[in-house]
Amino acid sequence: MRHDLAILGSGFGGSLCALIANQLGLKVILLDNAAHPRFAIGESSTPQSDLMLAHLAEKYDLDFLRPFAAYGSWTKTHPEIACGPKRGFSYFNHQEGGGELLVAANPDIEHADTHWYRESFDAFLAAQVRSAGIELVENVNIQLEMDSCHTLRFQDKEIQAGFVIDATGGSNPLLIEQQCGLHTQSRALYAHFNEVKKWDEMHPAPHHPFESHMAALHHLIDGGWMYVLHFDNGVTSAGFVLDHEKHPLTSESPSEEWERLLKTYPSIAEQFVQSSLQTPLVQTQKLQRMSTHCAGENWAMLPSAAYFVDPLHSTGNAHTLFCVERLMEAVTGGESLSSYESLMHDEVSLIDDLVSGAYGAMHDFESFTNIAMLYFAGADFSERKRRAEGKASFINCQEKRFRETVSYWCEKARLGYRIPNLKDAIEPWNCVGLCDESKQNMYDYA
Repeated sequence: MRHDLAILGSGFGGSLCALIANQLGLKVILLDNAAHPRFAIGESSTPQSDLMLAHLAEKYDLDFLRPFAAYGSWTKTHPEIACGPKRGFSYFNHQEGGGELLVAANPDIEHADTHWYRESFDAFLAAQVRSAGIELVENVNIQLEMDSCHTLRFQDKEIQAGFVIDATGGSNPLLIEQQCGLHTQSRALYAHFNEVKKWDEMHPAPHHPFESHMAALHHLIDGGWMYVLHFDNGVTSAGFVLDHEKHPLTSESPSEEWERLLKTYPSIAEQFVQSSLQTPLVQTQKLQRMSTHCAGENWAMLPSAAYFVDPLHSTGNAHTLFCVERLMEAVTGGESLSSYESLMHDEVSLIDDLVSGAYGAMHDFESFTNIAMLYFAGADFSERKRRAEGKASFINCQEKRFRETVSYWCEKARLGYRIPNLKDAIEPWNCVGLCDESKQNMYDYA
């Protein structure tokens, strides 16, 4: 049996590719070695994620997608699909000197971004795949021959596909060579929890532009940080992301390391004093990976398959959505695969600079705040450009001057230099008054 397109992996990226390809008239099969519902990371969206969801819904006539582009419409239309409100980004420094930074990403909770409870959201999209009449085969081990017609064998069946998309999370079924040359070097310790206290309720702050727990909340610690994402169903996603050199993996069990880190930071531990694990703690090796190629003759990889940098800056979901659109255009002949690969590599390099620069500055909160403005300037500029013109690059990546500015200052941060106020450096892309010292690190939506 021959299919136009075989997609490996039914996470949100793979399912969206299947649904779009079906709208374009292609014969699609979606294959997965597991089944829904299931735990998945990649939970925090951004304005660029929301804009891309709305854009894909409009472009490909996928009306069911539209409500997921904002917290208000999501919770009204699909209260059964768990999510959480994300008003922006909040940072609290637990090292010497303290400090806090809050950056709003939207005007109010109705228009807020969301934390995706992936277990529910991915299962919903997989159900949409089946409802559209697309073949979804779960719990299968696939044998793949990357020959002229891409032969796939599973469950005593054999099919041929004209094009194969790897939408897995890094299992590398296409056996593409890996060569990670990323600056970022981190590992993680994470889980889902019940009954985690909300930071804003523990530490009320009327001067904050939004309630700090309705955000991607970051606790900065020595050699790393912790994220805390609250969902409306009472579950909280939380984890430490640690500099691999400062915090190398030891013989500690996941629970031993978790308890040790909480004891080191009592104010963070206070959030978890009544909590219980909803999922087991996961203790990773180094997170970073990168494929030497992410596209070739009639095959390509989505970002989740091609690379992983770090959760900092919440870039993953938006980047996947950008690449879903590009890849669907390439599959149907509207964009070259070489352009798809080249642009993805440029974007990974930009993400890596922004993240590794932030790690380099994390020991000094003023430097960290200043280097973070590069990300916020690029992301906000792209968001506004897309709203005004209908199209924009991911984190302004295609503007050479912006990339050069990021590269210069992030290298300084990695080398340990103090980072000054970057108001002049980001001036061409600063639409919202970033780096304004009079705001004292409190940035409301503009």
